[in-house]
Amino acid sequence: MKTPGEIPVLDNLRAIAAWSVCLYHFVCATVGFINSKVVYDIFYYGQFGVHLFFIISGMVIPWSLYRNSYRIKNLFGFLLKRLLRLEPPYLFSILLAIAFIYLRKYSPSFDGMEKTITVRQVFLHLGYLVPFFNDVSWLNNVYWTLAIEFQYYLLIGLLYFLFISPMILLRFLGYGVLLATPFVFADERFLPFWLPLFGIGILLFLFKSKQIGIAELAVASTIFIGHLFFFNSGVCAGIALVTEMIILFMFSYSNPLLAFLGKFSYSVYLMHTLAGAAFVNVLSHYVTGNFAKLVLVLGGLVVTAASSYVMYIVIEKPSKKLSSGVKYNR
Repeated sequence: MKTPGEIPVLDNLRAIAAWSVCLYHFVCATVGFINSKVVYDIFYYGQFGVHLFFIISGMVIPWSLYRNSYRIKNLFGFLLKRLLRLEPPYLFSILLAIAFIYLRKYSPSFDGMEKTITVRQVFLHLGYLVPFFNDVSWLNNVYWTLAIEFQYYLLIGLLYFLFISPMILLRFLGYGVLLATPFVFADERFLPFWLPLFGIGILLFLFKSKQIGIAELAVASTIFIGHLFFFNSGVCAGIALVTEMIILFMFSYSNPLLAFLGKFSYSVYLMHTLAGAAFVNVLSHYVTGNFAKLVLVLGGLVVTAASSYVMYIVIEKPSKKLSSGVKYNR
């Protein structure tokens, strides 16, 4: 059986995840912008859009491997395909981040502390290696999730055979790896801490592709969500549960607006701190009053949408086409 190439509801979820993170950064990460604790607390939860992205990746990556009859000998081709898909927008955003860092001294919010960018720092970005060096920081804070994603590609490329095995013991061995590894290495900068979230996505893939039945899905999901509740947070477990229910029961649902916004969610994620958040941060020094602040946040969303869509058309869409031309299952 071959699974369908597109899952309608996922672009909707990508849109929710990306724009939630946007709002979190606009409202909560702009220093001194919001004085209301209630408003801050509401938008604070936008940062958990990242968790939603991890669940989606947990599902769609093995889904793609399954559709392409992946074998471990295809690991290099699979990684090449992913890099061709993701690297061009990422590299372009790095150039923009460098430009923004040099230009920030002209901003009214400039604190007088100039950031130094080194060749070594930029080079480490190319391989998502920044987390391995304590003396190096990301040029754009959102990049940390891309490093997690790339580590997941390596892991699923190596352990995929466990999850699609017809032997339940091997599948549960795979689940065990995902559940046990966070106890061995519980650093939020690296994949092991986040593996239970990816595991929820893997379970959804297995069930929707008819590799496992409802009983195994229910048992394994309960274990994974329980793990998230006790060893991560109740919010994280709640997001996992709600996301799983949405994908299970609204698999073919698609809202046209969310579907459109979800198509370029990767560009939104890369651009929102460089365009929208910068827009909000600069102008936040000139606005007072709740209505003016609301208009400013809406303006930040418009700036983000416009710049991200241009990036999608000019860079991301061609990179998707380039990636689609890579066949690793021959």
